[in-house]
Amino acid sequence: MKRYLLSGLTIVLSTLAIASAANAGQTNLNDPAADLNGDGVVTIGELVMHNRDQRQS
Repeated sequence: MKRYLLSGLTIVLSTLAIASAANAGQTNLNDPAADLNGDGVVTIGELVMHNRDQRQS
């Protein structure tokens, strides 16, 4: 019985971890918020920095 409870708990916790990771969306190249220097063009470097900042906040 204890084995089934621990297995069920493990499945529930892993499902919650996967769901929270899937919920964190990344910004794409069409998002003006990722334009960090304001020149109107979103580069890959700006996109990477913007996504890192969003994950840390």
